[in-house]
Amino acid sequence: MRTAREIREEIEARFGFFPAFFEPAQDNPQVLENLWQQTLRAYVENSLPVLFREKLFAWLSRYCVVPYCLVCHACALRPLGMKSSQVLEFLEALPPAHGAIDEVLARMDATGKAPGDWPVPGAELEEDLFRCSVFLFVQQAQAERCRERIRRLLSPMFYGHLTAFLAYVKACHLWVEAHPELSYEADPRVRENLGPMLREEPRLGDFFARYGERVRTEREQRERELLEAAEAGQRAEALSRTLSRQAEALRESETHLRLAVESTALGTWDFNPRTGELRWDARCKALFGVPAAAEVDYATFLSGVVPEERARLDAAVGQVLGPGSDGEFREEFRIRGLLDGVERWISSRGRCFFDAQGRAKRFIGTVLDVTERRRAEDNLRFLAQASTLLATSLDYEDTLRRVATLAVPMLADWCGVDVVDERGRLHRLLNLHRDPSKLRLSEEVHRRYPIDPNATVGSPQVLRTGESLLIPEITDEGLAQYARDAEHLRMLRELGLRSYLVVALRSRERVLGALTLVRAETGRRYGQDELRLAEELARRAAVAVDNALLYSEAQKAIGLRDGFLQVAAHELRTPVTALKLNVQALVTSARREEAWSERTVARMMGLERGVGRLGVLVDELLDVSRITSGRLVLHPEELDLAGLVREVAERIHSEAERAGCTLRVLVPGPVVSRWDRLRLEQVLSNLLSNALKYGAGRPVEVALSGSGERVLLRVRDEGIGIDAAAQERIFERFERAVSDRHYGGLGMGLWITREIVTAMGGTIRVESAPKQGATFTVELPRV
Repeated sequence: MRTAREIREEIEARFGFFPAFFEPAQDNPQVLENLWQQTLRAYVENSLPVLFREKLFAWLSRYCVVPYCLVCHACALRPLGMKSSQVLEFLEALPPAHGAIDEVLARMDATGKAPGDWPVPGAELEEDLFRCSVFLFVQQAQAERCRERIRRLLSPMFYGHLTAFLAYVKACHLWVEAHPELSYEADPRVRENLGPMLREEPRLGDFFARYGERVRTEREQRERELLEAAEAGQRAEALSRTLSRQAEALRESETHLRLAVESTALGTWDFNPRTGELRWDARCKALFGVPAAAEVDYATFLSGVVPEERARLDAAVGQVLGPGSDGEFREEFRIRGLLDGVERWISSRGRCFFDAQGRAKRFIGTVLDVTERRRAEDNLRFLAQASTLLATSLDYEDTLRRVATLAVPMLADWCGVDVVDERGRLHRLLNLHRDPSKLRLSEEVHRRYPIDPNATVGSPQVLRTGESLLIPEITDEGLAQYARDAEHLRMLRELGLRSYLVVALRSRERVLGALTLVRAETGRRYGQDELRLAEELARRAAVAVDNALLYSEAQKAIGLRDGFLQVAAHELRTPVTALKLNVQALVTSARREEAWSERTVARMMGLERGVGRLGVLVDELLDVSRITSGRLVLHPEELDLAGLVREVAERIHSEAERAGCTLRVLVPGPVVSRWDRLRLEQVLSNLLSNALKYGAGRPVEVALSGSGERVLLRVRDEGIGIDAAAQERIFERFERAVSDRHYGGLGMGLWITREIVTAMGGTIRVESAPKQGATFTVELPRV
């Protein structure tokens, strides 16, 4: 069955909008589908001449509460060539009298045969067809002779379309009667499309403005007449009088009941609180599992309601029938068929009428099977719960265990999960049963009779084809064919298998395994609805499992990368250290000996700085491997942080001069505590190097302050600044706020700095804006 959204999209595609006529059913796919298909067949795709059909609809609107233009089209008369005044005439005036019917029939008898084609539009014969159609609509019981002649007048196709159209108008009447909130004003599209007509004929606006009031007045008048006639035992006469006075189609008409079943699946009930008499129609009896010929009473109704709902329903009915009630009844409840035992969800709407003394005298209403909607809501909750559970684990075995635990007992009495290993072999990963004794038995069956990868049924078949397998009912013959020997058959029978389905765990066009669901003790059977639900569960589970596997592979790759970085850094450190020592010796020698030119000395000093930078990069790689492997070890000692700040600032002074920066150091007296000297020196060097790099040519300031148990270290530059969106990202590995084309480095310094500070129990943050510099603040505890 299609979803309500899919049906709505089809309606909108057909009309360009969603008519208000369908809105009461927009959340119930079964009713919406029935209503739409009948509208499609009997109205939209009807082959009757369009002008005839629309004029007839406008006339018949005078006999029911369906405002013309409300159903699908926003008044089709004007586009068919009708003037605004003609449209108003059709809407306000009653159809012609029925006296000409006999003349039409006489002419048909005289000719001996009916014309094969549709009468000429506007001809007298077509006008007589209008009259006959109205007569058929209003006087069904007296229309058999007329009906027989129209069959002869029209071809079988045209006659079938005419009767389908008349039945559809009555279905619309029943639908709008069940949903009085529908009105002409409910659809703004109507006013939009009628705008030119309303400007041309303003009285049309008055007609539609009074339409709702006229409908309500006629409805109340009809209700009063029906009730008076019922009390006097004159129901049939009252119904006939109401029909002749342009009332709606009769609620208790056999045709109405049939249309109710076909178009809306509604059942009706009528209760007399004074006599206790209760009447159910055939649909109502079918929902409650009562034979069509059976007598029912209020006790029958209560006995059909599940025990846990009875007291609430009885109280709700009593409140509606009691004095001071507004007479409105709307309830949803669960019933259990009195004969078939099938549980259903029922939505009931009713209205209680009171006499002049305020005593309840009649209670009427409808029932609608909303089991599918409630089941869909339960399924959505189930899938939402499944998604929540699946999102909480990145271990694929744990993920599949959660799926199996959720499926039992919601979807199955027994659940098995089979997966494909790295070698492509199938093995049972999980086995879960609601009955522990049956779980042991199922595990014994699997141990003694392992899965045959070449089997033509079960999970091997699903894994080969990727297609789901559904066996609604497991018969003893089926078990006998599946069993490998007599003992296997005995064990399978002891498991009590009743219904079976298998769905593939598929993600990214790859089948990861299969989910097997079995119903046993509950006796319920799997169908297409359960299959679709299981497939959706399997799809979500497969995505979660795939993500878990990808995460595991990513972790392995990260481990290999970190191992490579550690080995590479260690291998690079020795030659880089030797190179650094040799370059330093050359620079020292060049400075002492006058034989070296100033240009050569400058180049060698640049080489020394480059080798120093290379050494820093190697150290950063080593720090990355230590931090990611959890081997970052701190060696705290008694340390004056103020002295360390001055020392690092002095060491970096020459680098600041090369960058054109004035380095200001603002530190108080001694700030002493226990910290790791080398790591804090590394933090200071990273922050100052960044400040000199991104704030070249401008002042850089380093400040230290201590208060109580915390110490604040700030490094501020007046450089290019950092965009707000990048301020969190720059503390991650291999991240930077600007392109590495203009600024070198691995993008690891701030990440290493944050990890060191965090390991010391501190925090680091940045305050910055583009072109306004940046201030990095490190907050450390005093130990």
